[in-house]
Amino acid sequence: MNYFIELAIIHSILVAAYCLLLRQERQYGKMRLYLLGTTALALIIPALRLPAFWQLFETNPLPTATQTYTMAPAVIAAQSNSSLDLASLALYTYWIVTVLLLMRIGYSILRLFLLKSQSSAERVNNLTVRKAHGVKGSFTFFQWIFIDPNISEKDESYQLILQHEQAHARLGHTYDILLLEVFRAVCWWLPGAWFARNEMKKIHEYQADAYALKSCPLDQYSNVLISATLKAHGMSMASSFHDGLILKRLKAMKLQMKTIKPWKLGTLAVLSTLLSIAFACNEELDAELKDMGSKSNMISFDQLPADMQKDVAALRDDLVFVEVTVETTDDKALDSKLSEVAALQDIDPESIHSMRVDKSSANAGQIYLALVKDGKNLDYIAQKSKSDEEVFTVVEEQPEFPGGMTAYYEFLSEQMTYPTAAKEKGITGRVYVQFIVMPDGSLSDVKVVKGVDPLLDEEAIRVVKASPNFIPGKQRGKAVKVRMVLPIIFALGDGAVANQEDTPQPEKPNMKVDAEHTDGKWIGTVYGEDNQPLAGVNIIEQGTTNGTVSDRDGSFSLEVSKGASHLVLSHVSYHTARVVAK
Repeated sequence: MNYFIELAIIHSILVAAYCLLLRQERQYGKMRLYLLGTTALALIIPALRLPAFWQLFETNPLPTATQTYTMAPAVIAAQSNSSLDLASLALYTYWIVTVLLLMRIGYSILRLFLLKSQSSAERVNNLTVRKAHGVKGSFTFFQWIFIDPNISEKDESYQLILQHEQAHARLGHTYDILLLEVFRAVCWWLPGAWFARNEMKKIHEYQADAYALKSCPLDQYSNVLISATLKAHGMSMASSFHDGLILKRLKAMKLQMKTIKPWKLGTLAVLSTLLSIAFACNEELDAELKDMGSKSNMISFDQLPADMQKDVAALRDDLVFVEVTVETTDDKALDSKLSEVAALQDIDPESIHSMRVDKSSANAGQIYLALVKDGKNLDYIAQKSKSDEEVFTVVEEQPEFPGGMTAYYEFLSEQMTYPTAAKEKGITGRVYVQFIVMPDGSLSDVKVVKGVDPLLDEEAIRVVKASPNFIPGKQRGKAVKVRMVLPIIFALGDGAVANQEDTPQPEKPNMKVDAEHTDGKWIGTVYGEDNQPLAGVNIIEQGTTNGTVSDRDGSFSLEVSKGASHLVLSHVSYHTARVVAK
């Protein structure tokens, strides 16, 4: 949808500029080129996604805030299904009209080929002239010139008409018409598409007239044009001597050719450049947004659920909104998938302001996310720590609880008390608690990044804050700050457990890595215990902060330092793996 909106804006602005600056000119070659360029720019620019213009001159990356945002609790909205909404109706209407217009183009071309098969041909000046009884007047399609057999070669008008049609053939006018016909079929809702096609046909006639007048007096050519048969032949794909606009064509012939003023061409060039910068040089979204891939779609504020609109209304100009569809027919599977989407391995909480979940569809769950456009400009972002120490999310050695993570899960299960009020209300779900393991092993900045209900959120924070010190994570052999996210599942009857349905936590499985090191670059794929591609694996060059993350297909590529041969791979659900180049 955004593509078509940008296309419409670009094309409308450029067509308006044509009407103001070029339409009354007589340099038809430049006018023709501009209309073709307008169509090409409107199609190409919205598809381009280049870095923001000002980023080309930046030498240092902007600092990133180290504090996280608190996500609003996920709200399950019960809504009735709509059999056919306005958006679907508009989409169906668009495709029906588009297909009909494309079929019309195909039918016109088919008629021309049928007419060709019924005609007699002769070669004139390296062009094929065809005569058929179905032709009224004359017209050209690519290199084929069709002429009414009733027009005798001895007639004064025959040679003039032939020269006119030869101009259409030699100048390739059919290519223009085909392009603009298809563009009009796809963008039939855009007035500029209809205007460009009609204007181009006028320019073609003016060009062909000018070509024919090189070898014919104006008075003689005018008389032939006026007396020629004006009956329509219905060949919309063809260029014809007998098209209308007689008065305009006669007037154009009598006007002296003038050069287009440089300031007009300069204005159009600057306008095209500015539109390219404005629409093509968009700053890329955060990497988290890219990882969501084809599952996500940018939406407007008005498309958010009503309750979410109230929460983010004051900040709407500083946020972008995304709708994610998770397809499933099983509510339990849906909850699992939603959790995967919200986990840090897919979306960094630092980019998320708030989130809502809608299970209204029988076979799909809708997730609505509000993400920060530009963190450095928002008042509600916590200030960057004054310390020069980095906070890592990917390290060579992950923090560990003394006795292993199984001991930590046991500690949580023993300390966790399911809130009585939550039990009575039947509240269950998964709470994501984020915290930073400090270099001394203590926990700081404990907060919920995805909650279920304040009762469960507060209990999860209480227990995590009461945790004993961890063994700190290490990077390049030095203890560092590491940000971690702990999923805690609250389930009635089973109490609360961390990142598992049963306690104690089973031993983590090993991931499988298929990778090659060639010419300073690692390329490979990571698989889980089920031999399926594993997304969200942190891959770093050992001893550095140079790293990447595996995509949805488990694939990754990483350029490493000269002589580097070791990779460290980590994932919250698997043992850390190390790979050494052969």
